[in-house]
Amino acid sequence: MDNTFHRNEKMGIYLQVYNFEADEKTRKPEGTIRYEVTRKGSDDKLLDFSQEADQATGGASQIVVEQMLPLQNLEPGQYNLKITATDKKRNQTVTQAASFTVI
Repeated sequence: MDNTFHRNEKMGIYLQVYNFEADEKTRKPEGTIRYEVTRKGSDDKLLDFSQEADQATGGASQIVVEQMLPLQNLEPGQYNLKITATDKKRNQTVTQAASFTVI
């Protein structure tokens, strides 16, 4: 597999995030997962959306992020994907980034 996609495809995102602090009542993680896509060499966000961490699969000790990103609105070129997981209980964040190409 490589990081080149056609505009008519969807890019699958899979990420595991560990050790969120669980909410005392619900035992679920309290935080957010934020997705940002920018064109390489630019800070303009072409896609910017979030989801609550408790909506992801798994529990506080291991969150599994699975997302399908449609690419039809992106012009051919190189892009950066940045995913930021924020644990609101611990006030901690972790960020992963990857680049990809749309043809």
